[in-house]
Amino acid sequence: MAFKAAIFDLDGTLLDSMGIWSNLCYQFLQRHGITLEAGGLAGMEKKLEVLSIRNALEYVLKVFPQINIDLDSAHQQTWQIVENFYRHQAEIKPGIPEIIAELESKNIPAGIITATESELVNAALQKVGLDGFFCDRVMSCATLQMSKRSPEVFMMMAEKLNAAPSEIIVFEDALYAASTAKAAGFAVAAVYDPSEKNPEKLAEIADWYCRSWEELPLDIL
Repeated sequence: MAFKAAIFDLDGTLLDSMGIWSNLCYQFLQRHGITLEAGGLAGMEKKLEVLSIRNALEYVLKVFPQINIDLDSAHQQTWQIVENFYRHQAEIKPGIPEIIAELESKNIPAGIITATESELVNAALQKVGLDGFFCDRVMSCATLQMSKRSPEVFMMMAEKLNAAPSEIIVFEDALYAASTAKAAGFAVAAVYDPSEKNPEKLAEIADWYCRSWEELPLDIL
């Protein structure tokens, strides 16, 4: 079928940016003269990946008491690391320019739903030159205090795009978000990203699954 609109996730889907989050504690430690190899957090990686940034930093500061700063200062420093990445280093995932060009050629509007803060999203879109394409159709779950585990945020974007869920294709890399969209009646195109721990399940629930967006058949749009 021909879709009337599209919804993109940002990190790991539109942008090759998940690495900044998984390596954030390592970069913070490097700022304080502590260099660790991968796995050098002594098995803490699994614990850190389920914590918020602030809670992860609180944990790291306890493990490395030689970093003599308070939690607020640590959080500010990590924000600077992340902001610098989105403003100056963020890159589009391979295949995305072709998908965007196809959507533009068919006058299909698109929006973004992301867990990332609005300030970072806007900086990244300007950096990669997509701010004009998405215009004001960007929703930050962090800003809205919502989650893609609930269909509500997808429904809000569908209303903004003036299309029904069955008329919208959702581009995702995360199983939890893809599952929510699929259950709510959206079509789902999913892409592999190393950050997703259950890619087999993601491939199972998606209407289209690919290792890279370059593999996605554009005639589905």
